[in-house]
Amino acid sequence: MQDDHQVTEDALRQALSRLGSGRSQNARHAQQPQERRRRFVRDGQVVVEHQNSRNAAPRVAIQDDQDEIERLKQSVKREQRRCEESERHLGEARAQIKVLETRAAHTRIQVTELSKELREHQDIIQTLKAQVHQARELAATAAQRSPRPVGRPRKERPEQPVIDEAPVAVSVPVKAKAEPEPVQWWLKG
Repeated sequence: MQDDHQVTEDALRQALSRLGSGRSQNARHAQQPQERRRRFVRDGQVVVEHQNSRNAAPRVAIQDDQDEIERLKQSVKREQRRCEESERHLGEARAQIKVLETRAAHTRIQVTELSKELREHQDIIQTLKAQVHQARELAATAAQRSPRPVGRPRKERPEQPVIDEAPVAVSVPVKAKAEPEPVQWWLKG
């Protein structure tokens, strides 16, 4: 792109120099007829007009210069569009970088928080492991203190309450004699 820019700048300078030289030639041509002696046509003479090749050449050169200038203007416009497009892409890239940096910062914060939480959980696990180890040691020392029965352990029977064989007297409240007592058929036997 730098070479392309350099080439267009050099071509633009050459075109401007040619344009400037064309104007100076026109200025000289404008001055020369004033310095020349004019001849007037006399009777019997034929007027011959010559096409001045010098006048035709500047017109062609001017046209070539104008074409070159127009081409260079279009080239400059293309370069300006490319520059604007590049600046737009650069702005988009910067915005994308900003978004990614923000995400990275949030991720770092999350990692820090999760690492802290992990350390806390690991500390809790270590504490619980130590407690389990102590409980096992206590159980082992307790098992060593009490003798172990040899053979199969007995099944324990639940204790049944001891019942006296003596009959229990049930007192029945005395009611008025007006009503006969109901027959307790279920006690008969």
